[in-house]
Amino acid sequence: MKLINNTNVFIICGIMVAAISAFFLIVAITPLFIAAYIFAVLGIAALGFGSGFLVRDGKTYPWFAAFPMAIWSYLTTQIVFSTGALIAQNIYGFSIPTLLFCVIHGLLMAGTAIVLVGLGAGKTYINATDADVREKTTSLKMIVADLEAAMDNMPSMRDEIKAVADALRYSDPMSNFAMAKYDNAIGEGVVLIEQAVAKGEEHDIPALCASLLRQIKDRNNRVKAMK
Repeated sequence: MKLINNTNVFIICGIMVAAISAFFLIVAITPLFIAAYIFAVLGIAALGFGSGFLVRDGKTYPWFAAFPMAIWSYLTTQIVFSTGALIAQNIYGFSIPTLLFCVIHGLLMAGTAIVLVGLGAGKTYINATDADVREKTTSLKMIVADLEAAMDNMPSMRDEIKAVADALRYSDPMSNFAMAKYDNAIGEGVVLIEQAVAKGEEHDIPALCASLLRQIKDRNNRVKAMK
């Protein structure tokens, strides 16, 4: 059972809005106060919206928590700034111009928006990379399965083919377009082994396996160099 859900987020945001609304009863209503109130409500609404990413569809920490945390940092900063400005106005008689007050809040909002856009772009890139890596991992597993089938069909060449399968099994499925031609060449080499096994051309297997092992080693070295 979730400890936090959309209903709880709504209730928490409602309590926060009620708390800041209570200041209408104890603070002089000035243009500065009204502007501070509007920005606070906008910040709380943004926090509620951002928190929805955290609880929607069971999504958890790494990326989705970053959104509400960034908004929470903005909300805290703007409330502290607004509180300081209102204290200065009501206690010390110093009032920051309302226009300047709004400009500073606008800059805080713009800075937070830039952070959120950056987080969104990073999330999109990481998700795309993860999907590509999963695809490559699945492809490697399928190739290894093909080699295992070839071993069963030609037991006499089991050791040679197994060496290739093991090399592929422990290869790094790095997602990079520059590696595509090497991956394709390895895939074509595996097909040649399968064809040789199917035709019973046992004498061709050692050379094919040796060539594939060299290709796999070369590919892995290139992957390491690109990290």
